[in-house]
Amino acid sequence: MKNVVTIGGGTGSYTVLSGLKNIPDISLTALVSMADNGGSTGVLMDELGVLPAGDVRQCLVALSEHSDIVRKLMNYRFENGSLAGHNFGNIFLAALEKVTGNFVKGVEVASGILKVKGNVIPITKDKAQLSILLSNGKISEGENNIQNENLQNVDIKNIFYKNEVLLNEHAKDALLKADYIILGPGNYYCSLIPNLIVSGFKETIKKSKAKIIFPVNLTNKIEHTKGWKVSTYVKDIEKHLGKKVDFILVNTEKPSKEQVERYKLEEGDDVLVSDDLNDARVVRASLLSHVVYEKAKEDVISSARGFIRHDSEKIAECINKIIS
Repeated sequence: MKNVVTIGGGTGSYTVLSGLKNIPDISLTALVSMADNGGSTGVLMDELGVLPAGDVRQCLVALSEHSDIVRKLMNYRFENGSLAGHNFGNIFLAALEKVTGNFVKGVEVASGILKVKGNVIPITKDKAQLSILLSNGKISEGENNIQNENLQNVDIKNIFYKNEVLLNEHAKDALLKADYIILGPGNYYCSLIPNLIVSGFKETIKKSKAKIIFPVNLTNKIEHTKGWKVSTYVKDIEKHLGKKVDFILVNTEKPSKEQVERYKLEEGDDVLVSDDLNDARVVRASLLSHVVYEKAKEDVISSARGFIRHDSEKIAECINKIIS
């Protein structure tokens, strides 16, 4: 039995976990960012004083072995009234936090109810307000603001949390017991890096004997990583980790014209990540989903959703070949 840990948040973790849960003889643990403060999640945080539920919800749904109707229920967004734009799963997790008095305990209870295959662990138990200091002296606070900040006209001097944010001890145990750790894919500065800067993470990952698998993003984000190549992602992730990754997954398949055109509407030109790395650690494979994703009409609070994504089965197959 191999211990496999994923690190990330949102759609990227959902995609990877949806495929990995079908692989036999592995024990799955999802470590999830707590930096999210946008959309339905952000409104519930402000109004109820709860921790962010959105990314955790997606991981729970991905690993749930319950019926399709229950998974659909957890992802259901209300269309009308005062709850318009809110996600049922986010409200459910907020209520469990209030009932149990603890978000981490609430996630454990939700895992039992949803028949989750594996573990979903928040990277921290602390309130995590992500901040970025730019070279011009400007500080941008909150994941939702950073999402829309131009980080390419000026250099990033530091990315940090406003308050002390400590690594959850359960997350630490998972990292130390892991045989393989999968970093991403996902929104680089808003879903992936927030996990790596939690106090205690870097020290723990250095002690871990796990092999690290890094699926490189398929697309760049405008004003964040535009123009980045595979080598840029690898260099930057290793800087934050303080160690080298062992496997670098690179997609070889081109998206359809429709996918590219839709993505351009959100992110502009030059969205695809260029493969420029000549390295023995690179594993190249067809990893692209050809599904054309539509934004749900009731998703009135959301930020932009990516139209070009990894295929959960393809990426799981690629990872399975490595861990086998």
